[in-house]
Amino acid sequence: MKRICALIVLAFAVSFCTAQNSKQNSKTQAASSTPAVAEIQFDKNVCDLGTVKLNQVATDTFTFTNVGKKPLVLYNVTAACNCTKVEYSTAPVMPGKTGTIKVIFKADKPDDVGARTKRITVDSNAKSDRVILTLKANVVMD
Repeated sequence: MKRICALIVLAFAVSFCTAQNSKQNSKTQAASSTPAVAEIQFDKNVCDLGTVKLNQVATDTFTFTNVGKKPLVLYNVTAACNCTKVEYSTAPVMPGKTGTIKVIFKADKPDDVGARTKRITVDSNAKSDRVILTLKANVVMD
């Protein structure tokens, strides 16, 4: 009877140790299978320029941080129309560092008067490789 009890205790001990080792291996594999990538995080996704007079230049800046583990590179940043220009650097942004995208808006046609919403597309090597930013303005006559 003592041998049977000892075998049962031994069996439980072996199963417990095996389960703990398996659980630890799963965690290690999950951590090593997660690829180190760049990841972009913006301080804001919408920029509201407020009221802008026709033919007046208005600017603002989108600031972003590389919250990933690899250098972040902006491949292309484009505005949806000719009234919006963008300025940005193609130099890599290291993990934990910040970068900026400057937006320059100028409505110069009478048809531009009124509430305007413009899209800015940001393409990069980040995990979320494409981000859409929004620029808003209320254009009024001089």
